[in-house]
Amino acid sequence: MNSGRRREIPHIGRRSIGYAEKVLALALLVLNHVTVIDVVRGVAQPDRVVEIEGARIRAVLPAAGYRAPAGAVVHDLPGRFVLPGFVDMHAHVLFPPLDEEGRPFPAFDRDTSLALLRTLLLHGVTTVRDPGDATEAAVAVRGMLARGDIVGPQLFTAGRILTAAPVHHAIYASVTDEQQVREEVAWQAKAGVDFIKVYDDLPPALVRAAIDEAHQRGLRVIGHVQSTTWTEAARMDIDFITHAASWSGEYLTPVARAAYRPSMFGRVYWLEHLDLNAPEVREMVAALVEHHVSIDPTLIAFRTKFWGDDPQYTDNPHRADAPPKLWSGFARRSNTADWTAAQYRDARAQWPKLLALVKLMYDRGVLLTAGTDTPFPWIIPGVSFHEELRLLAAAGIPIPAVLRMATFNAGLALKQNIGAVEPGRQADLVILAANPLLSLQNTERIEIVVKAGQLYSPRGAGR
Repeated sequence: MNSGRRREIPHIGRRSIGYAEKVLALALLVLNHVTVIDVVRGVAQPDRVVEIEGARIRAVLPAAGYRAPAGAVVHDLPGRFVLPGFVDMHAHVLFPPLDEEGRPFPAFDRDTSLALLRTLLLHGVTTVRDPGDATEAAVAVRGMLARGDIVGPQLFTAGRILTAAPVHHAIYASVTDEQQVREEVAWQAKAGVDFIKVYDDLPPALVRAAIDEAHQRGLRVIGHVQSTTWTEAARMDIDFITHAASWSGEYLTPVARAAYRPSMFGRVYWLEHLDLNAPEVREMVAALVEHHVSIDPTLIAFRTKFWGDDPQYTDNPHRADAPPKLWSGFARRSNTADWTAAQYRDARAQWPKLLALVKLMYDRGVLLTAGTDTPFPWIIPGVSFHEELRLLAAAGIPIPAVLRMATFNAGLALKQNIGAVEPGRQADLVILAANPLLSLQNTERIEIVVKAGQLYSPRGAGR
């Protein structure tokens, strides 16, 4: 028996990506007769009750014999599956508009950025880590999301990216010596960022300075590192490294290294000549584990490049899910658009090697999370996150582990109380119509998204 008011969750069907409805915010909300997905143990717990009080999960209980407290609002949800909200660990949420030559303007496009944030939430992404954006704007948007001024995921953000290149743009800070690095880190810390981001062209001395200064100021460091190897960065105690591969020539044999030319297509050569059993590669993976470095592989970011001429991306059936300005800029911004058909074939031939590298890191115990590199070309916000999960599974990672990467592992990496359906955790949840442990296709069958205890209902015609 249940006391309290009852509310049925209606069939929602296809979401209208530009719109989210805040259903209600209550002192006590009850999700009754649900199956809870325990992502930590990788099992389903049938016929449970989830009590949500404010922004937190108050209790997870057996449904048999449960009586809701007086005044609670009860949603009876037999046949639904509840798991933690998803965390995209690599999404640049401040979309920059482009000029006629395809170059980004210094300011971000507010309307497109807000649409991007809503789209992420409607696809079950309740938390985002932005690994590099215009510092003051990103901090401001984070505050707007936290206050509920705008609709979207919880945001943790880095500021402008430290690079050795002589660029002048709002999302990059050009640094050439240790003093400049430390001054930039100090300025970003004062501005209120959550992380510092270092880019692939920074040499080891400058990466070390950034890590040292950031850690002194209580900030952690994200690295898209290449001139500094992953092994070196891990031993400097970097906190996060982005993407699935380092592309550093140091992991190739001396002969292959001599012929290696770092470039987008050079990555295909790098994969072709990479020996996963080489001592340097095994040493790198061991360093990542020893120094507790978290990796977000962003496989979707590479697949959309290696298949950049394929209609599955260039004429994506989900293109309507992308904010219009985002989609229209994809073709102009694609950095494989000049590849020949033969180059695309060569790239695809090396795809299994990239998957095997990710699987090696998983097997050896690297803390892996899920991220997309939204909004790079052909990476549709939200939709791409679910494809990323399927790509991780295609690498040979079991479904329960993939779901853990998308939720619990991210909570560990961010040091936030998210990522599990447990009492005391933040009430960030996704309610699905089918069991994600049986198929990752089911992660897209979203009926309700709960963010900090607020219910959001996607609407529209059936998918």
